[in-house]
Amino acid sequence: MAPLNVLICGGGVGGPAAAFWLSRLGHRCTIVERYPELRIHGQQIDLREQGVTAAKRMGIIDEVRRRAVDEEGTGFVNSSGKMLAFFGRSGNEEKQSFTSEFEIMRGELCKILHERTVDRVTWRFGITVDDFEHDDDGRRVKVAFSDGTTATYDLLIGADGQGSRVRRKMSPDAAYRPFGVFCCYFNMPRQAQDAKKVFTMYAAGGGRTLATRWHSKDVGQGYLMTMSDADEMRQVLREDSTKQKALFSRVFRGAGWQADRLVDEMQKADDTYFFEALQVTTKCWSKGRVVLLGDAAHAPSFFTGMGTSLALVGAYVLAGEIASNGDNVSLALQEYDRKFRPFVEATQKVGPGVPGIMFPKSAFAVKLTQFCVALMAWAKIDLLLSFVGRYFMPEKKQWQLPDYPELERATEKL
Repeated sequence: MAPLNVLICGGGVGGPAAAFWLSRLGHRCTIVERYPELRIHGQQIDLREQGVTAAKRMGIIDEVRRRAVDEEGTGFVNSSGKMLAFFGRSGNEEKQSFTSEFEIMRGELCKILHERTVDRVTWRFGITVDDFEHDDDGRRVKVAFSDGTTATYDLLIGADGQGSRVRRKMSPDAAYRPFGVFCCYFNMPRQAQDAKKVFTMYAAGGGRTLATRWHSKDVGQGYLMTMSDADEMRQVLREDSTKQKALFSRVFRGAGWQADRLVDEMQKADDTYFFEALQVTTKCWSKGRVVLLGDAAHAPSFFTGMGTSLALVGAYVLAGEIASNGDNVSLALQEYDRKFRPFVEATQKVGPGVPGIMFPKSAFAVKLTQFCVALMAWAKIDLLLSFVGRYFMPEKKQWQLPDYPELERATEKL
């Protein structure tokens, strides 16, 4: 097929992964990222299931291992900090526990993808897509950029995240599935008491859950999550961080365990991220020569643990279909949707009672939750979840990455 001139909006995970494949197929790729530089910050993410396979096919899995966060497992504590249950890493990438074998900071994965694309992809920072329209009888896309310039491309890939501007322009009827869980993430300094390399969670009651995890010897991450005060939370998310911090402080102050410490660190942090957990459900991922990828198309929420994996797999399938369908780009985009959507929809299904069971309200519910997680740890139920998942969501477990000889040959040339 003739080489395509491709514009990718978004320099996170999905966009650069698509550029990785498409550039190796001979297409000219440009990535625009609204931040002034590569975003090397962010929270801890992981690779799971089919996402691990996609990373292996990209040839980056060893680098992911090298830069991985050495987290030993996930623990649940009570208000005094006593460990009630601990779920260690399984040591088996095929049957992972709550802590993946491939835990990595988002910024580190972004750096890996940037390193693998910078020599053959044009990166433009501090600029984004303001508008677009189809041209040349729908075979090209004319794009207006935030700096006032315009350019025309054969394909526009919207990989600009959960709040995608490309999606809002392409598919105004896209829907959100809110969970009513409001979150604040931030980095915080590590102290002597934080010696264990564990993702520690505490259910405080009142629909509140707190957590910490540690990705370096000096710095870790704090998490405040709640299902309380929904109306007030939604309102404050539209306001400035001072008001957001004030509301979260009021909700979590005095909640037990390290709540006061986390509130104090949140107040001092300059990297707080406030949001409501939700899923993006878009009926169609493409229109003409515009296609959505990653969270822009199908954000699954952190309850699935599969956001990063879906981005890598989606990029692989999109590039594979473009390679397989010659000059018929329209058919390639249809096949990308047809083949990948069943896996996405299966992944977006959360377990029974989620998220409510993670945010007990009454003192009795907290005690019941603590008893249940302790029982799960004793019975090693985390290692049985893979089997349970196959029973309840067989379509997700059975879905396999398609084989694309063109992509295999493209990586063999490197």
